[in-house]
Amino acid sequence: MLKQLSALILFSALSYPQSGDSLTIQNIQTQLDTSITSVVDTISVTDTTKTTESAQKDTLAPIQGEPLTDVSTIINKRTFLFDNYRYTGDLLRSFSLNFIKDLGFIGYPNESFIYGVGNNAISYLQDGVLMNNRYTNSLDLNLVQSEDLDSIEIVPSPRGFLYGSYNNPVTVNFITRDFISTEPYSRIKYYEGPNGEAMIDGKFSARVAKRWNLAFQLTNRSKDETFVNTGLSLWQANTKLKYFLSNSINISASYYYVRKKQGLNGGVDLDSLNKISSDPNKDLYNPFIAPVINPNQKLGVTQHNFGLRTLAKPFDNSKLDLSLYYRYGLDELRDFQDSIYINRDLEEKVLGANLDYFQRINSVSLRLFSSYESNSYQDKNQNIFNGITTYENNENLDVDIFNIGGIFSFYLFDDNFKASVFFKHNSPGKNYTSRTGKGIDLNYSLLNKLKFYLGISSYENYNSQDARSFEAGAMFNYYKLFIDFKYFDTDYNLYKPEIFYGPRTLEVIPTTNVKGLGLVLNYKFWMLLVETNTSYYFNHSRIIPEWQFVGGLYVNDLFFDDNLDLKAGLKFYYTGKINSYWQVGTNIEPTNKLDFTLAGEIKKVAIFYFIWENLFGNQYYITPYYPMPERNIRFGLAWELFN
Repeated sequence: MLKQLSALILFSALSYPQSGDSLTIQNIQTQLDTSITSVVDTISVTDTTKTTESAQKDTLAPIQGEPLTDVSTIINKRTFLFDNYRYTGDLLRSFSLNFIKDLGFIGYPNESFIYGVGNNAISYLQDGVLMNNRYTNSLDLNLVQSEDLDSIEIVPSPRGFLYGSYNNPVTVNFITRDFISTEPYSRIKYYEGPNGEAMIDGKFSARVAKRWNLAFQLTNRSKDETFVNTGLSLWQANTKLKYFLSNSINISASYYYVRKKQGLNGGVDLDSLNKISSDPNKDLYNPFIAPVINPNQKLGVTQHNFGLRTLAKPFDNSKLDLSLYYRYGLDELRDFQDSIYINRDLEEKVLGANLDYFQRINSVSLRLFSSYESNSYQDKNQNIFNGITTYENNENLDVDIFNIGGIFSFYLFDDNFKASVFFKHNSPGKNYTSRTGKGIDLNYSLLNKLKFYLGISSYENYNSQDARSFEAGAMFNYYKLFIDFKYFDTDYNLYKPEIFYGPRTLEVIPTTNVKGLGLVLNYKFWMLLVETNTSYYFNHSRIIPEWQFVGGLYVNDLFFDDNLDLKAGLKFYYTGKINSYWQVGTNIEPTNKLDFTLAGEIKKVAIFYFIWENLFGNQYYITPYYPMPERNIRFGLAWELFN
């Protein structure tokens, strides 16, 4: 706790007056401030560069990054502000076709399933650059700095394979906050919960010269042990320097640092618990009694990520986004049991470039994108028994990956109808087979209140197996009602090799077909707001639940002369039966919990949070055998200082 409070005092001392927020969503298709998701067309900046009055005003304006596509689902910043999330993975819960294989313990690398697929099948990007570990083709979302995000883009499943190095069927793009203001900007967020759980984040941004803007941010999360070997320490820091060469060219340099230390206990050892307990079903949730599988296994993660980005407008109705990047990651796994030491280090180095160019001429547009990466992996694995090395293996792998693709679109009826064809060619090096993919989709908007989407694609995944994605959806937004409906059908090879770290070794699932429905329905009447999020999967065997429902009933309105924007109420979670793939014949029964949550924004400057989680103290797990948190209270504050 002292670390968090000391950091809070430090940031308070360094903070200056601040101005407006960062990116805002234009053409947003909902009128509810707290609605869950929206489809947007563009992203623009609200804070433009202003100068003192003079004979000739400086018209310098920043260029902002945009979503990968104009048919994506966007989870916007306004949703973040009123959500009691712990980490970036929680922000994806508002997408209807999302399920989190929660491991219960704070900070653990939970597996997120989107469009029915999880690890090794989702490309996570940040501002268009792939963030996945290139060795495991997966990402621990705890490593994504949540307070640096402006919005999250989820690409429609037919277009998911277009982005990243592996032709994954799903793409998620984290769009970071990138803005300038006339005055220095500062923000602090802090929350704390039971058992030493706490987070503090501080951000500062200022124009250090007429054409230069400097920003830095520091985040710390920590958690004491409850069950054996569940402690967490996570430090994240980023700094960005942006140069406004002109209204046509902006250049920015960035650095992002991560250091995480995590105990990975593998969950409760049910076999051992059955031997020592007369009531194992109850003692499974007792941290003082329940033994764990790996009482000494620790994971250390270190990352150094460098980036140089150029945003330009070379011609009318055009946009160029060029990124050069270098990523270094080191995962250090340590374990000790029965005089056996296990040391395993996975080191990756990625040097790459990413280009995205958009051009529209009259009723047609062309978007070209390409990337090149040089990847180097080193896997060191060593077992030591009584001081003698009994096993040692070092593997080195160098891979060069080249991608090129494009989207050609044709617009009709005042841009209300758009037809697009898209393609991608992936060449993973001379020792691997090239992969291709293609698809088509249609998008129609009626009076900007009703939208339809239909798309299909066929491609080869990263295992060079045939894959296919289909999606149809409709979105309706009128006055106080918002409806977003999606249907998808994906054929994909879900072969899952052993992940470097994780709760247990995943078994091989050679091929799969996943179909599902997703529905978001929000309605506001007077000061009452109802939010529902439902998903249903037709063939969910051994991966995800058949049903999932999240529903909330809130008081949501402006109070005290519009000085308080309040959202407070009850939120109910239901997760259907899961035929667990961890162990054949082990089924997870339906689970539920009820939370009381409150978030209030005061004069658009400070937001206070309060959540009473799991009101009825339900004892359950979603992943065997990782107990979910019992009844607890968490509270916090986000404050834009001295506004």
